[in-house]
Amino acid sequence: MAAPAPAPAADHPARACADVPALLALLGRFPDARTRPPLLFQGALETRIWVLIDRPDTDPAHRETIDRMLAAIDLDWNRAALVSRLPWPTPGDGEPTASALARFSPVVERLAELAPPTHVLALGQVAADLAGTQARLGSSRGRWFDWRGAQLLPSIHPRAMGGNKELKRQAFEHLKLFRAAIA
Repeated sequence: MAAPAPAPAADHPARACADVPALLALLGRFPDARTRPPLLFQGALETRIWVLIDRPDTDPAHRETIDRMLAAIDLDWNRAALVSRLPWPTPGDGEPTASALARFSPVVERLAELAPPTHVLALGQVAADLAGTQARLGSSRGRWFDWRGAQLLPSIHPRAMGGNKELKRQAFEHLKLFRAAIA
């Protein structure tokens, strides 16, 4: 039996959530929540500064790199929120599927309505795609986009950097742009 098609965004149960705790409770009802807690966000939503990722990472080194990236621009999780497009890691740490993103995008959109960001650092192409397909292109890195009234800056996710010094340099330039915008 095939899995049911994702509900249209207008009919998504996230639309009925009156506040952030209700949104988190909704995620707690998904089958994946039986085996691991969802990560929709961590940190300080009230700062209105988001670091957006595609999904929680199974490799703790990637999260440590994100922590170091923020520390380089004098940010931490008391002054920003880590927000994930998908609340759970993908099987085999593979790229998120279009159907999974469609299923959970209304959750992130509702979070943005309930706790609107002013600035979003989107790490990786899938994260940047929230601002439209033009923001997902590699050439969009380091350029600002409007997303739901917030300024979104696409950058490079640590898992894509590996040991590539040029990508690390580019990511640092993006971080400096982001820091200047939120100062």
